[in-house]
Amino acid sequence: MKTLIKYILPVILLMTASSAATARDLTARADSAYNETAYTEALNLYNQALDSIGASTHLYYNIGNTYYRLGDLGRAVLWYERALQLDPTNSDARDNLTFVNTRITDKPANDRLLLARIYDRMVNAAHPDSWAWITFALFTVTVIAFAGYLVTRQVIVRKVCFFGGGLVLILTISALSLTLTGASRSSNHDYAIITSPSAQLSTAPRESVDADTQAFLLHEGTKVEVVDSVIPSTPGATRWYEVKVAGSARAWINGNDMERI
Repeated sequence: MKTLIKYILPVILLMTASSAATARDLTARADSAYNETAYTEALNLYNQALDSIGASTHLYYNIGNTYYRLGDLGRAVLWYERALQLDPTNSDARDNLTFVNTRITDKPANDRLLLARIYDRMVNAAHPDSWAWITFALFTVTVIAFAGYLVTRQVIVRKVCFFGGGLVLILTISALSLTLTGASRSSNHDYAIITSPSAQLSTAPRESVDADTQAFLLHEGTKVEVVDSVIPSTPGATRWYEVKVAGSARAWINGNDMERI
């Protein structure tokens, strides 16, 4: 077994290094094509690099830029959102997403409570891994503080350790909440982006046939929350999704008109 590992390990390392080199080469060629305004070629190369190395916030960001240059605002928003889902601290992706959102047709109002929006900003202020390290550091301080409370005999020190440890414990729980929320959002596929130029939503999971079955019209780039779906009985048939817009309005949309983040 040791002999087998001895021969296999170098092969695995060589394949990994080769894959990384290929991805770097593809990315460099894609960047060059993008700078030369050959956006279709750049998009193809970025996708090849993505197939080689897997999910990457920087590649997602570059793909979003390329789609924007190609005039596909819906997919530009989609890929910026994907970049931010992997790393909410990607400021370039956030800035570009904010800019593109000013260019799309629909601008649903955010009807979430102020505290919920503040919490969202706190979650997005750091990567989930960073919040995890902050939680660990705060927990360590909490343990030290309460250990100091138990071993010291000076009243003033005991008070500082007790109340200070209690405050840090609250901060630890808060940081843990932000860590768990951030980690959950990084793998959350409950949101989608309208990628068709326009999508007519229905009051039921089927095409609208008259005004009574038409809910409302959405355009490319609009973000929706997927809350339900209907699995078609016929293989290959269109899947319909019930979506929520701006946290309130609900309707059904053809799955071909959107892509999940």
